[in-house]
Amino acid sequence: MNTAKHTSHQVLITGPAGAPPETAAIRFMALLPAGWQAEPVEFLANAARLRLTAPAAATAEEFARTANEILAQQGLRDWSLSKS
Repeated sequence: MNTAKHTSHQVLITGPAGAPPETAAIRFMALLPAGWQAEPVEFLANAARLRLTAPAAATAEEFARTANEILAQQGLRDWSLSKS
């Protein structure tokens, strides 16, 4: 991937106790818009840190908006975007 044409940003999604973060990460990645990609960075007890890659010029606000839209979908509604 040519990084000059893409922007990366890390997000942390958190869910309820006992919810598998690996499953949430897979669901999250499957719902990304065309042209976006994600890779897992870290899994915690009820959280997943992902590195999102989007077309160039994507802002932090656009990353957050996209992540929140994905987390509003069926299967991820108990998950939320964390500031940490």
